[in-house]
Amino acid sequence: MDKFEQLARDAEYAVAILANLDTHDTQFVDLQAVPTDAARTFAGRGLDFVGVVGLVKGQPRVALAVELDAESITAITQAFIHHVRKLSAATWAVPPDRNAN
Repeated sequence: MDKFEQLARDAEYAVAILANLDTHDTQFVDLQAVPTDAARTFAGRGLDFVGVVGLVKGQPRVALAVELDAESITAITQAFIHHVRKLSAATWAVPPDRNAN
């Protein structure tokens, strides 16, 4: 088992990191399935596999395929936390009470 598989197995939630390191364009992709429509745009954006990021016991962990500087790792980690917060907000959003006045 490689480090990417190990992180994905240990994590409560994990995604692949695709990035264009020249433009700092980053995309997180669910490890279970890549949406076909989205996958078509990856090459056009110059996105390459950078690694896997996940939450292990509530803490972000990263397994990288390329060497990155500390600033890039921090930026990816912050973007991942933002990504998780957006998912959490969407998942736990309470629908409006249709019976309210």
